Amino acid sequence: MTQKPRPKIPSSRTRGKQPAPVQLTSSPGYFRSTLWPIVASLAVLVLGVYRAIDLRWISDDAFITMRYVKNFVEGHGLVYNIGEKVEGYTHFLWLLMLAAARATGFNPVDASMWLGIVSFAAILTLLLAISYREHKKSLNSLWLPLAAGLFAFNYDNVVWASGGLETSFYTLLILGAYYFWFYTRYSESQRLLLSGSVLALASLTRPDAVLFTATAAGLLVVRGVKGGSIASSMRPIATLLLPSIIIGVPYLAWKYYYYGDLLPLTYYAKSSGASYFGQGLYYIWLYFRVYFILGIALIASVILLWRTRGSVAGVEDLGSRWKVAGVASMVYLALFVARSGGDFMFARFIIPVVPFIAIVIETGVTRLPVGAKRYQILIGISLLAGVFLENDLRVNVLFHLNAEGRPVENWNLTGEGSTRGIADERWDYYAGHYRFDDVTKGTMEVYSDIGRYLEPMFRDLPVTIAIPGGKNMVAYYANFKTCINEYGLTDSAIAHSSSSAHGRIGHEKHATEEYLKQRHVDLELYDAVPNIPADLSSGTVALEIPTMGLWQFTHLVTYDTANMDSLSHRFGSGLVRIP
Repeated sequence: MTQKPRPKIPSSRTRGKQPAPVQLTSSPGYFRSTLWPIVASLAVLVLGVYRAIDLRWISDDAFITMRYVKNFVEGHGLVYNIGEKVEGYTHFLWLLMLAAARATGFNPVDASMWLGIVSFAAILTLLLAISYREHKKSLNSLWLPLAAGLFAFNYDNVVWASGGLETSFYTLLILGAYYFWFYTRYSESQRLLLSGSVLALASLTRPDAVLFTATAAGLLVVRGVKGGSIASSMRPIATLLLPSIIIGVPYLAWKYYYYGDLLPLTYYAKSSGASYFGQGLYYIWLYFRVYFILGIALIASVILLWRTRGSVAGVEDLGSRWKVAGVASMVYLALFVARSGGDFMFARFIIPVVPFIAIVIETGVTRLPVGAKRYQILIGISLLAGVFLENDLRVNVLFHLNAEGRPVENWNLTGEGSTRGIADERWDYYAGHYRFDDVTKGTMEVYSDIGRYLEPMFRDLPVTIAIPGGKNMVAYYANFKTCINEYGLTDSAIAHSSSSAHGRIGHEKHATEEYLKQRHVDLELYDAVPNIPADLSSGTVALEIPTMGLWQFTHLVTYDTANMDSLSHRFGSGLVRIP
């Protein structure tokens, strides 16, 4: 009977020369059980989704999309104003999803919030799945669902789970492409095809997703160079890009044919896409000024992972995952967020890479040196507790108290304390800025109700109304025949006009009085107030909203006899005009 060969045991001479592998854990046995991670994961998922539902809201800019959805479903095409083909949106796929919701009987406003919350829940699920997959690579490691917790407990992530915009859905697609690439069991070609398909959908959702596709292609080239042959990377790159070609080329051809341009109006409205690195870097800095614990943990994790790369026993190519997450984040932050100047909405543009940041941090915590392993749970809990502390810090950064002791946003300040036009968008529309007897209402509710009241008053009138910032919900609910967004988001002439200097990001171009007259604008919307002051300026038209005890102020730009006679008849004494 032949004996099986014995495994070779290093001699005393060779044992000391072998590098000692880094042990993945020395945590107590009860932490390595399957029960507590499952409980913790469910708690993260339930709490995160509960908070997202509790804070659900819709932003003013989303109502630009809603007007496109309405016209599209009613058969007028993808237009903001019937007969005017301009691309005043940047999320084609998201718009189609909301159009499908409206066409099947759902309210698109509600659908936009719930689709975002579902996407948020899916992001948390993917982060939990990634944590579990990493744990399965070495059963002796600690299953620590830290990345999902860091994402779920971050206030701004929760806020932008809804908001009516594509933020949460777009983040899900980017993370989904990453998951398909690294955490599915298909062949490499299949994984690249799946990731490429999701990235193509992400580019339909927001055009800046091409940066993630380009980053993925670039990493494949680097892999080929390291393997000694750039040519070996050509086929994987072709597989990755194939869905973008199949989907993207027909889409771009249609867009150029339909709108006459390949770029949306927002590209031109924001200083024609000119670089604005100063404001963009400030936008990023402001985010990490608030979430400084997240930033410190990220830097510490990168240093730790870089020093221990390739030294983890039993884990194959673990480093490539955190490196891809880190590289994708840096490319996006540098070439999109910083270059474009960021956004006037705090945190929104950074959220798509926050899952990657959380993944890097979790990987760093699970790769702690042996001597620090016993503190792994404590470090994880401290980081999660830090997220809640940061949520309180953001109030001090974004707000100050006025003389009456009420919070006021810092975005319109100058000098020390100013956030350079960057605001808490949800607070701006949902804080109780209006008081009716003993009830306070937010701006969103008030101006949505004003729009609903105005709808029958303006119905079937061939009016053109100029809409200032913060009043897009009025345009949607009032359903004015023609609307001019004064910042050029839906008007080609304003978007392509010159801008002499940088200002509040996204608000740098503005319709002139001369242009509004050229467009035969009837009324320009102003604010709504409870009482008519005695010193009204000439050309003011006040429209009474008796159901709310308010007067909607407007500015008469062009006097159209027929329109004004009709409005005077419909409003009766509820229309006051100052000659």
